[in-house]
Formats: sequence, C-alpha cells, structure tokens
Amino acid sequence: MSRLVYLTRNYKSTAGGAGKARTDVEDILAAQGAVNLGLKRTYHHNKAVDFLLNLAGIVCFTFRLRRGDIVVLQYPVKKYYTQLCRIAHLRGAKVVSLVHDLGSFRRKRVSVGKEMKRLSHSDVLIVANANTVEWLKSKGLKTPMVEQVAWDFLSEAMPSDQPESGMSVAFIGTLSMKRNSFLYQLPETIELHLYGGGGDASLSKEGRIVHGFALPDELISHAKGRYGLIWYGSSTKEHIGYIGEYIKYCNPHKLALYMRAGKPVIMWRESGAADFVEREGIGITVDNLDDLDMTLKSVTEEEYATMMNNIRRVAARMAEGAYMKESLDKAVKLLSDDNESER
Repeated sequence: MSRLVYLTRNYKSTAGGAGKARTDVEDILAAQGAVNLGLKRTYHHNKAVDFLLNLAGIVCFTFRLRRGDIVVLQYPVKKYYTQLCRIAHLRGAKVVSLVHDLGSFRRKRVSVGKEMKRLSHSDVLIVANANTVEWLKSKGLKTPMVEQVAWDFLSEAMPSDQPESGMSVAFIGTLSMKRNSFLYQLPETIELHLYGGGGDASLSKEGRIVHGFALPDELISHAKGRYGLIWYGSSTKEHIGYIGEYIKYCNPHKLALYMRAGKPVIMWRESGAADFVEREGIGITVDNLDDLDMTLKSVTEEEYATMMNNIRRVAARMAEGAYMKESLDKAVKLLSDDNESER
C-alpha cells in the first residue's frame, strides 16, 4: 500500500495567512497518517538558520523516500521544487502538489511559461477553483487537476455569541493607504472594525475602530463585526488590474478565518471563491461597495439566521480539515486511475 508522505520546513511566522495555511495542511496530512520525511517543524526567524534547516530537511527527504510513496508538496516551494519532483520520480514515487500561489500571476516573479514547466513536474495538482483550472489549461498545462474548493482552518478557538450591530463589518488585513485605500472610501454609515497594521491616522474616526494586529485564535474568539469583508486594492467599485485578475483565481484564506469566527462574508461577485459562497449560502456577493450600507439594510433577520446556520456547518468542516481531505482523496484517486490505465 502506498505511503502518503510530505516535507515540513522551518517557518519564520505562522501569524499570517500563508504560514497558517501551510502548517494546517501539514497537521491535516499527519492526522491522515501521512509521514513527514523531513526534519521536525521549527520556527526560527534567522534567514541563515531558515535556509540550513530547510536544506537539511530536503536531504533527509531524499534518503527516506520509498518506491510507491505519494509525495504531497506545497507549492510554491522556495527552492528546489523541480529537483524534489525529479528525486521523487527517480525513486519511484508520485507527486501531488497543492498550489497556494502562482509566482507568474500576482508577484510576476517568474514567467508563465517557466511556471507551467515547473508545475508539469507534478503528477496531480490541487488548485484553488474552476477558474484556476481553466487558466492553467489555457496556458498549456496538461497535468491533471483537482479543485481545492476552500481552505480549512484548524483552531480550538470558538466564536463569540455576542450580538453585533446590523451595520457593523470586520476587515482583517493590511490597513495601509498604499495597499487597501478602498477602506478610506467606504460609506460612513457602516461601522468598521479593522484588524491589521499599517493604517493611516485618518482611519481613526467615528465609525472606524482600529483594533490593530491580532492572532488568528484571538480573531475567532473576539473579532467584532456582524460580517467579514474580503476586498482588496484602491477602488470600492471594482477590482482592477493585477489584483482583480488575481482575485478571480484564488481562494482567500481569510474566508476560512471569517467562517471560523462566525461571520458571513461580503465579497466581490467575480472572485474565484464567489461560487462557493453563493452555493453554500455563507455570505453576500456584490459588484461594488458603494451601496454596501443599503445592501446590509436589505438583509432580513431570517436571511441572516440562515447564513449563520450554513456557516456553522461549513466552519465545522473547516475545523476538521474536511476540504483538504476531500481534495487529497480525489488527487490520490487520479493517481490510482492513472496507474490502472498503465497496466
């Protein structure tokens, strides 16, 4: 029987969404019986120590890998992704890559052609949503793909049951004018609870409560606001430029955080996760934020109660890693079907 294996690493921080998402995946894999072939997970901030620990983990991985193993890699890997895939194949193992982000897309750190070549070294990819699948196919990628649908969020914390004002909204993220200047343009009739750093002094005014940075467990238990806002960039009217394109092809990790905090989300109707939100009935999708106050006023108590019931169901699944488990099961089945066809 094939072993499910993975490679952990050193993490400089898990306070942000990226580190939390990756460590949650590792914990879900471990709970599934997967074996870590690298070193024990560590948390060192020093760059040199970080590099040496991750390199040592890769060396351990190379020697511990067995024929028939199914390797789960979390992409992007800072270094050596192609080499890891090649080592796995030389040792008679298969590779499933869970794609968190595309370097050719948001940060433009690599060309599209080069990234497609990298990803083709994997046997199966787990990607964000149907939009991502179609985009990758349009760029020539032929590797079989599975949709992740939603991120999970492991935490023992539970949301507060304290009632919130119907016009109150939480926003978790960077508060700087440079990154999210739309925050400075929202209707003043909405009570905004802001969690994050970098905010301009002009944010601190009536109806704008800046709480500062908070850890995920604290946000789940104590974040104020009846809704959770997922929006980015400079405009309340639409997502434009590379941000707009990126949002169409990603599943924001903060969606899972809002679910665990018991907050229906407000999100752009064209975003990649909008189908999931609408299908599960866990929030509101909008074309813009200019009329957000009127949108919130139109939500009845019955409609809100239905969203909350749906959120409790979805959040329970996220708390146990159900979405990752389902995606992984589908990926492993694709590998099994491929093996059968080769016989």
